[in-house]
Formats: sequence, C-alpha cells, structure tokens
Amino acid sequence: MIDRHRLEAAKRIIEPRLSPDEKLIWVGRPDPEKFFTEVARACLLQLALAALLVPVFLFVIFRFSVVEGTVIPIILFAGGVIGFFLISAPWRYPERVSQTVYAVTDRRALVHEGVGWSLLWLDALPNLYNPLCSFDARQIRARRRIERYQGRVDLLFGGEGHNYFTGKGQIRDWVQVGFLGLTDVDEVDALLEKHFANVDVETASQFLR
Repeated sequence: MIDRHRLEAAKRIIEPRLSPDEKLIWVGRPDPEKFFTEVARACLLQLALAALLVPVFLFVIFRFSVVEGTVIPIILFAGGVIGFFLISAPWRYPERVSQTVYAVTDRRALVHEGVGWSLLWLDALPNLYNPLCSFDARQIRARRRIERYQGRVDLLFGGEGHNYFTGKGQIRDWVQVGFLGLTDVDEVDALLEKHFANVDVETASQFLR
C-alpha cells in the first residue's frame, strides 16, 4: 500500500500542473513490487545476451592487447561491463518507479514521470518521452484492462513509439502508457467509469487545447 505521506507528496507534484479551473479527483502512485516480474525478465535477457557477446568481445580485445602489448583495453572493458550491470541492477527499479505519479481530474487522466510497458522486452522500465502524459475523456473511455500476470492489472490509455538502434538497423517498439502497477486498480477503474461515462468529449477536448 502507498502511505499517506507519499500520496501527499504526489498531490503537491500534480497540483501545479493543473489548469486553474481543473479539479483534482484522485491521485496515486504505482507499487514498485508490481514491476518485479518484468525487471527480472529484462535482467535475465541482458544476462543471456552478455553470456553470448562478452566472450567474443574479450577474445577480440585480448588479441588486440597482445599485439599492442598492453592490458588496458581488457581492464577498461571489464570495468565497463561491471558498471553497466551496477547501473541497470534490479535493486534500482523501486527508486525509478517511486518518481511516477498518477492523477484523475474532472477532465482527464495524467501520468507524470511515468514508465511504460515494452512489447519487445528490450527495456524493463522504458522512460516516456513526455514527462506529463494527458488523456482526455475519449481515451479514458477506450481504455484497456490488461492482466500482465497474476496479481497485476494495468489500465492503458495510449502509447508511444520508441526506436531501438542495433547493428542491423532500427527496431520499432510500441510502449504502452497508462496506470501501471496500481494496487487499487479496480477502485480506480470504477472511478474512471463513473466519472467519464457521461463527460462531454467536445468540452473535454476544448479544455485540453
């Protein structure tokens, strides 16, 4: 559960981003524990790729070091690999998730500093390009409930196209955006249904312009 102190902090973050005549109805944060599965999955994928690529790189660098008569490239490479796994380690993900704030107003749904769901598993917690994603009544009505795995249901309002560049070209990923990893997802879903079922779409769209 999200404690009251964190919810008050989330409210202070969101309120300055609202319009003067906009009313805040609900504010919440994701539960970091709900993201463990995809973080573990991404880490396993990274480890598998490292197991395939690191020996090849070490062999090439070792051959280069023997020719040049120095072991500095090997040391630099080993340090880089260790540094990468320290930076992307699983124990860092609760800190990233704790930055996210979700909100519902009388006109829209907001995702502040959110993370998305990568359909390609290339990134456990892909950062969103837009630091404040806003979804109007039409998008809220068209939301999707997706059960990721047992104990986690996400509410999706839209997405972002992300590009990943590889040695063989560019990979396109559609990152899903919405209220991810909520503990009270059923209550929030019911709130959205109750409030936006009869909200005039044209009025809401004019409000967001």
